[in-house]
Amino acid sequence: MTRWIPATLLAYALSLPTVASAQEAPDALQACVLESATEADHRTLVRWIYAAIALHPDLQDMAGAVDAQREQANREMGALIERLLAVDCVDAARQAAQAGEADAVFGQAFGLLGQVAGQSLFNDSRVGAEAAGIVRYVDMNRIVQLFLP
Repeated sequence: MTRWIPATLLAYALSLPTVASAQEAPDALQACVLESATEADHRTLVRWIYAAIALHPDLQDMAGAVDAQREQANREMGALIERLLAVDCVDAARQAAQAGEADAVFGQAFGLLGQVAGQSLFNDSRVGAEAAGIVRYVDMNRIVQLFLP
């Protein structure tokens, strides 16, 4: 069951079940997880994602997380997952587990939470300004040409 955690939270994607009755479990758990997660929970998730991806060789020269910080991020994320699944959303999580869809449904719910938490990063004025700074390095005339007949 634990294989869904890193893959889904870091990739933010899993396919949705196609059977209509199977859709109830993902919808219920997604709604509960989103409603139950606080802004502090969003920060916990984003910090955990950052700590994990900072280990990628392409990012190591830009990241400053040390082992103790990564351990703390893992501890906090573990507590968050446990609280959301075993306390706040226990009924929806149980429904998914009993339907035999736990991996996919849990992954979808936390993937969506990851998307919401990631979007909140860009609500910070400094992050938004830095991200918008990319336009200094894009030849917008070339991009506009794509939209012309």
